[in-house]
Amino acid sequence: MADKKESSGTGMTLVIIIVVAGMVAWATISPAYLMNALKEERAHTLELGGGATDQWIYTKTMATSIEQLKDVTTNIKQTKSLPSVVRDWVQNRILSTWLWGTLIMYRANMLLLYFFILMPFTFAIMLDGFWVREISMHRFSSQSSARHRFGVVINTTTLFAACLWLVIPIPIPSVVAPLAIIAVGFATWMWLSNLQKRI
Repeated sequence: MADKKESSGTGMTLVIIIVVAGMVAWATISPAYLMNALKEERAHTLELGGGATDQWIYTKTMATSIEQLKDVTTNIKQTKSLPSVVRDWVQNRILSTWLWGTLIMYRANMLLLYFFILMPFTFAIMLDGFWVREISMHRFSSQSSARHRFGVVINTTTLFAACLWLVIPIPIPSVVAPLAIIAVGFATWMWLSNLQKRI
């Protein structure tokens, strides 16, 4: 019982730290830095998947981003009456928010593309895990609760890391996207294949 409370408290502390760090980053990060981060992300994508991959992701991202640019322009016009120091900061926050959102959309589209590319592999490995369990139902063998738990931990950790990767405004190699999908497939296989025979 104490372990669960400690784990819950640690998780809540981690969430608070991430939220505060995100707010500080949003308040201080410059549009120029985010623009460079987006350029570096595109360079990583070109290295990993080639021009066609980057073109698909960038086109999808810009389709959403350009629609939001209209609101950005309107909001910047509304700040003209503010004092110059405050106006500059507010305008930079508006631009930073838009560019940060564009970076998130770029990574989300990258994740979506690699999901479709790796979907046959992911589903195949999940199905294999299911049939491994079905076959074990007719054998005198016990399922490994440790491996089952390991699969759950890998899945949870991967999903948390992928969500963090989506929003963190630091250029990160795009290999994260396919690795995350493969890790989820492997973790699901581990979880399914070691699912207890009787629940």
